Amino acid sequence: MSEASPARPRAGARERVLAAALACATESGMDAVTIDAIRLRSGVSVGSLYHHFGDKQGVFAALFVAGVEHFGEIAMAAMAKGESAEAGLRALVEDYLDWVVAHPDWARFLLAARPRLESTAGPLLRDANGRYFTALRDWLKRWPETRHLAGRPALVLALVFGPVDYLVRPWLDGLMPASPLEHRDALADAAVRALLGG
Repeated sequence: MSEASPARPRAGARERVLAAALACATESGMDAVTIDAIRLRSGVSVGSLYHHFGDKQGVFAALFVAGVEHFGEIAMAAMAKGESAEAGLRALVEDYLDWVVAHPDWARFLLAARPRLESTAGPLLRDANGRYFTALRDWLKRWPETRHLAGRPALVLALVFGPVDYLVRPWLDGLMPASPLEHRDALADAAVRALLGG
């Protein structure tokens, strides 16, 4: 008989609500999700849910910010891998694709929620984006060939992640059976050409 694995600590109420909200949104879409469905799935009390989030919009805004923070950590780690500007750009594209394939529900939620929640997620989103933009600016300043882009982080993000977002959307919607990972080299090449030339 195999030895029992040690019990995992129970996730906090906030984390359980966010996980439940993502699962409910994946199954039904954000508009169809009710606060009661999130409460039932998470197993938290009404009081705890309202204490942490206020309402359904607050839950989804917090989930959006958590996704941005999580992906920001992935992207900052990707930049740290690169021993050159080109290697770092390639790592950004490749690690983003890996993240989307590993977390399709979260990627789908973030892409769908961005236009609806970006302007309402408040100071937490500004803080998360601020940390990420600061890290990106510092990384761009590190390389002579990207120094001129340090004041334009939004442009860099559009050129690195925009084509990836466009490609993965049909895959996330079940309209493209082939894995987007098949295109990782082409997407990385495009980001390098767009930002470094050549």
